[in-house]
Amino acid sequence: MPTYDFRCQECGERFTVKMSWKDKDKATCPACGSQKLQQLFTGITILGGSSGGGSCTAPAGSRFS
Repeated sequence: MPTYDFRCQECGERFTVKMSWKDKDKATCPACGSQKLQQLFTGITILGGSSGGGSCTAPAGSRFS
């Protein structure tokens, strides 16, 4: 099951939740209970094919539009 990183737009809390992609819109802030969340994209690693090629990592805190 994938994990998603969020920042609460109400209190600023950053947190990670493990849930189905279908349910990620139902996430709530563990600190204040708000559903006004901004999804963060952090630390994506892509590994190459069977040759064990290089990897590509996005810097923590990167945002993709």
